[in-house]
Amino acid sequence: MTAIATVAGEELELHAERAVYWPRRKMLLVADPHFGKAASFRALGVFVPKGTTNEALSRLDTLIARVAPERIVFLGDFLHAKEGRNPETFATLAKWRSEHTAVEMRLIRGNHDRRAGDLPIDVGIPSLDGPLMESPFALAHHPVSVANAYVLAGHIHPCAVLTGPARQRERLSCFWFGNNVGVLPAFGDFTGCAEVDAEGGDSLWVVAGDQVSRVSRTLVAE
Repeated sequence: MTAIATVAGEELELHAERAVYWPRRKMLLVADPHFGKAASFRALGVFVPKGTTNEALSRLDTLIARVAPERIVFLGDFLHAKEGRNPETFATLAKWRSEHTAVEMRLIRGNHDRRAGDLPIDVGIPSLDGPLMESPFALAHHPVSVANAYVLAGHIHPCAVLTGPARQRERLSCFWFGNNVGVLPAFGDFTGCAEVDAEGGDSLWVVAGDQVSRVSRTLVAE
C-alpha cells in the first residue's frame, strides 16, 4: 500500500518497497541500494547468501511497472565496496538497465560510491556529485542543509522503534521528514538501519510489510 506525504508543497508517494515517487516530475527516488554488499562480504571470506542484487532489482521492476517513471535518481551508495566490483554483479546490472532504456537514470555519488568507484560505462547509469537541484528539492546523499531548498537524501538508513501498550518493541525502516531535510530508508535489504532521533515537528512513516503508515511520535521509543 502506498502512502501520500506532502513535503515542501509537493505530493510524494511513499512506497513499501522503500522508495519515493514524485508524480509531478515522474521521478522515482531510491536511496542506498548497496549493490554488491553480499559479494563484498563473500570476497572477505564471510558467508552470506547470494541473490540479494537480483531480489532488489526485482523490487525495482515492480516499482517501475507500478508508477512508470520517466527518471530514476539513486541517492547514493549504489555500490557497497570495491570488493563487490565483479563481472557477475555488473553483468546483472547491465542486463537490468538494458530492459529499461526508456527510463533516464542518474546516480548521485555517496560515500560508498566514492570508495568503490563509478559504475562501468556499459551499465548505463552515469554518476554525478550532489546536490542535484530539482526545485523545490535538492537531491543529495548526505542529509545536510542546502540554502533555499528542501533536501531529500539517504545515507542514514533510518528506522523507528515503536512501542505498544504491552511493552512490545518493533524496529521498522522509515521515511523521516524534518523541517528542511527528508531521509529515505535504505532500499537494500542487507544494510541495517539507524534509529531516528525525531523532533516534535518531524513526521515518520514506517514500512511494515506491504504497508506504509504515518506514526504518532508518542509511539516512538525515546
